[in-house]
Amino acid sequence: MRLRADVWQEEGQPLTDGLMRRPLERCLIRANITCEQCRIGWHDLRHTYGSHLAMRGIPLKFSQELMGHATLEKTMRYAHLSPETKERAVQQLDAPASRNHTALA
Repeated sequence: MRLRADVWQEEGQPLTDGLMRRPLERCLIRANITCEQCRIGWHDLRHTYGSHLAMRGIPLKFSQELMGHATLEKTMRYAHLSPETKERAVQQLDAPASRNHTALA
C-alpha cells in the first residue's frame, strides 16, 4: 500500500503500512465488515469515498480537491458513476436563469 507522503506521525516520521494496518483492522471488526478472501485496505476506503462523491453528484472539481488529486484526469475515473449529473446539468437549460446557479451547487 502506498501512503501519501504528507501524512506524518506526531514525531515527524511518515506513517507506515504497519502502523496503519492494525487501526483499520479494529475498525473493520467493530463495523462487522469481513472479507475472508480479500484484504480491505486504506486505498479501498479512499476509492469508496471518491465513488460516493461521484454518485451524489458532487462536481468533479470539488471531488478533485477533497481527494487531493493533482489532476482532474485522475478524478475522472469516478465520473462514470454519476451519469445523471450530466442530465441534471443539461436540464438546467430549461430552468429559469435565477435557478441555474443554485441547482448545480
